[in-house]
Amino acid sequence: SLSQIERVGQHYAGKGQIIGVRVNPGVGSGGFSASTTGFSKTNVGGPSSSFGIWHELVSDGTVPDMVSKYGLVVERIHTHIGSGSDPAIWQSVASKSLSFCKIWDTVTACNLGGGYKVGRNPGEPTTDLQEIGAPVTQVFRDFADDTGREVKLEIEPGTYLVANAGALVCTVQDKVVTTGDGGHTFLKLDAGMTDVLRPSLYGAIHPLTILPGSGKSADVG
Repeated sequence: SLSQIERVGQHYAGKGQIIGVRVNPGVGSGGFSASTTGFSKTNVGGPSSSFGIWHELVSDGTVPDMVSKYGLVVERIHTHIGSGSDPAIWQSVASKSLSFCKIWDTVTACNLGGGYKVGRNPGEPTTDLQEIGAPVTQVFRDFADDTGREVKLEIEPGTYLVANAGALVCTVQDKVVTTGDGGHTFLKLDAGMTDVLRPSLYGAIHPLTILPGSGKSADVG
């Protein structure tokens, strides 16, 4: 935030303190909404997100002036859009992120934050790394050709590497039934948010396989 840069600057004024700047690029991707600017628990870019300094405060000179005032050295630019898999958004945000890298020739790394979506349920797509990587690679090559600088790309794969590497095994302890038009049958388990936080925190939907006490494969649901 601007106040954090101000506090760091006041404490390390004139000492060449190295910092990284996280920028809200104005758009995001991910969650259960197609909107790139609306609220979603896994969409952390755009006007509905508090994370990072709003991009206009970088491009209008506000942040560069603060950095110059205190003699800070910007070494890393960080943006984070969420856990979406839209190649066009990744390319757009990569281009915008590198435009911030151009402001300071001391920047050596650009962190394109955002986990890669994993398809956990039937018909749910998984991020194609080749599809989103190709346009981002080209943007970085264009930056190098234009500036003569090769900025290191940093990524945050999130759960992409391990999401399907295990399963939570639990037991049904109780059953509760409600009636009427909005009625449900609830199965109470000996597991909860302490074991898998994503459904309650992000609204994520995870597949379930029921293994019945009968031990018969025909009863598996």
